[in-house]
Amino acid sequence: RRVAVSLRHFGIPYRRRVLSTLTDMPDIEKSNPVGRVPVLVLPTGESVIDSAAILDALDQLVGPELALMPPSGPDRRRAFATLMLGVGTVERAMTANGERRRPADKQMPEKLDGLLRFVRRGLGELDRELGDGTWFVGDRMLQPDITAAVGLSFIRRVHPGLVGETEFPALSGLTARCEKMPAFQAAWIDIEA
Repeated sequence: RRVAVSLRHFGIPYRRRVLSTLTDMPDIEKSNPVGRVPVLVLPTGESVIDSAAILDALDQLVGPELALMPPSGPDRRRAFATLMLGVGTVERAMTANGERRRPADKQMPEKLDGLLRFVRRGLGELDRELGDGTWFVGDRMLQPDITAAVGLSFIRRVHPGLVGETEFPALSGLTARCEKMPAFQAAWIDIEA
């Protein structure tokens, strides 16, 4: 979803094809030989694989003034550190969702508990980093903000009850502000919890 939000934010038109790694692997492999999604197929036919590479390509396309990552220096390092914290938190939530959806006799409760503990720690650290600020880095929305907001929305949808509406107030406020933006609303993705 963070790629779709970024495309919308930049005003770059795109066509989205929803493919499942379970049922559509032959179609996915046409663009990505290792079968990972997302894949952005450029008008040239070139495939850009993985969200991080896609977001970097979009930043290169729009130039440094509009890019959603600072071009260099301490702000870039801080933005990347926060971005990776957000990505790591969401990856733990995705793994926990997969574990929770396994047949009951195959589930490992201690693994699920550990994953959800990491999710809560990650959210707590993001909340602490944002503090009283409007954005994580600088004076405008950047990729760490998009990723954190998309991540918290995802976590609340797939793990209802894990995070209360008023818990992590700074991060919850950022998410509420972002989810009201047209780029976020237009990039809403229905997912199975």
